[in-house]
Amino acid sequence: MFRKRERFERSDVPRETPYTNVIGVVVLVVVFVALAITVVAVWNRVTLESRLGANDLTDSLSAQAKASAADGYVASSDELESTLFLTVSSAAADAGGTQLSDARILTVNKTQGTAVLATVPVSAEVASGETVTTLADLCAQSGADACVAPLSAASGVRFKHVVVATGDVLEKAVQIVGASKVNLVGEASDLLGLMRTDMDASDLLAFAETVSGVGLGNIQRTEASLVADPDQAEAGLQAIDKTALCLTLGTIVAAS
Repeated sequence: MFRKRERFERSDVPRETPYTNVIGVVVLVVVFVALAITVVAVWNRVTLESRLGANDLTDSLSAQAKASAADGYVASSDELESTLFLTVSSAAADAGGTQLSDARILTVNKTQGTAVLATVPVSAEVASGETVTTLADLCAQSGADACVAPLSAASGVRFKHVVVATGDVLEKAVQIVGASKVNLVGEASDLLGLMRTDMDASDLLAFAETVSGVGLGNIQRTEASLVADPDQAEAGLQAIDKTALCLTLGTIVAAS
């Protein structure tokens, strides 16, 4: 005689509950939020990393002509490093319509342990190809990158590095001294968020250490003088007094 088999529910089989769908939705939401956070974090890191070693700025520096001293002067034999700082409304590459609010040249004399920071009026005359215009207008027409070589020629200063930023980054740069080259993006996100530069992580850290060694309070501050340009009298443009500026920066000295 056959016995009726008893049916038992398996304990390893999940059972439907009123909360099954809710739990599934919550899990999906958590997964998507985590994924979104990861994507944003990666995007931010890539964006910040792209602010270093900008190829367009490196190309702009390469386009500079060799600096030459006026008659009666020669290039200084000291070890010098000049960095151009352009403060703009947008630090993005090839940003036509960018407003230039400030241009400064920082020349560090590593031999003497001194530094001079010269402000260049944005109304200064520069030449780009056959066009002669003001530094501010050139930036608005062609972007900050296009200003590097023309300003070098107009000022008589050959720049080793250039920083295009939406604010004053010198003080922030000094604050990264001691940061790890590997973790620089994370440790200097505030600084990198404001700027774009040809410098890579090693260059930026070396620059910060050099400026820190001089001391922000010890940097001599000055402003480049402008002089009338007879060839541009009609346009009312004024040129940078190259000799006076280069003497102040220490890039040239009187010939002996």
